Amino acid sequence: MRLVQRRAPSPAYYLVAALGSLLTTVAVTLALLGRPDRAVDALTRIDPGHTLRVFAIVGVISVSGVISYRAGLWNIGQEGQAIIGALAAIASGSPALALPLSAACALAWTLPAIALRICAGVNEAVTTFLMYVIAVCIARYFVEGPLRDPTKMGFVVTVEAPHIGVWAALAILAALLALVTALYRTRAGLLMKLMASGEGIVRYAGASPSACILLALGISGTIAGLGGAIEIMTREAGRYLMISQVSAGFGLYGISAAWLGALHPLGAFLSSLYIAWLYHVAVNLKVFGLSSLLSNALVGAAMAWGLLGYVLSKYRVVLR
Repeated sequence: MRLVQRRAPSPAYYLVAALGSLLTTVAVTLALLGRPDRAVDALTRIDPGHTLRVFAIVGVISVSGVISYRAGLWNIGQEGQAIIGALAAIASGSPALALPLSAACALAWTLPAIALRICAGVNEAVTTFLMYVIAVCIARYFVEGPLRDPTKMGFVVTVEAPHIGVWAALAILAALLALVTALYRTRAGLLMKLMASGEGIVRYAGASPSACILLALGISGTIAGLGGAIEIMTREAGRYLMISQVSAGFGLYGISAAWLGALHPLGAFLSSLYIAWLYHVAVNLKVFGLSSLLSNALVGAAMAWGLLGYVLSKYRVVLR
């Protein structure tokens, strides 16, 4: 068996991937619960307000993934960038300052990985993941130290972040999708897409690969930071971090949505809504007494299907 590159990509395979992910979720839910009525309950019972909140968070981080992966750059540190964005939002003290501060801090957090890629050729997948590990350690330090709320006696939590509503978060998501769609109609956006074909192609087009790397990874990290800020600021209550809450997993959800959405802004929008539904299915399974780790398993399966859709859209399988 071998893979042969298609003359033209076939996006229809992403629909196959989405259907495969859906059928996998239904089959797993039915197998775990054993009864069709319980499975239907787990698959259909949702909280619309909370689903929209998760959708907004995942959607923003998925846009981050679309930017980097479409440029052929493997930013897998969205979770760490989101953590830094959440810490900045907590420290800001006001909704007006929280979002720009989160974006700036997440961009600064991404710069070491960008510099190592440009100056030393170090693969960004390694550096962004290591920066995620460091972000977790730094967040724990701030939870226990500078940002700890002294009024919560007996509880190690940060002070509360300022609040924004879910509809404001959805408006931010819509604005980001519009900006990214417009970006890909500019020369800079087209050059970023060209990066996926190799740095030599970018040079041949008369542009600097280093500038494209800086732009793509910088925008990606900045948007992921906004996702972290939105996650903590849209909570109705408990807008603080605990040690156990430092890494919420929304970075993984956003990466999954980006790949399942064919690395396209509209696809990421739709797949983020699907991932938000998966999140609620996992919550419902937890109500039935199953492990909360199932959420990551279901989202991981969705990402696997998305990667399969990506491969099949570009290659055809030859069995002989």
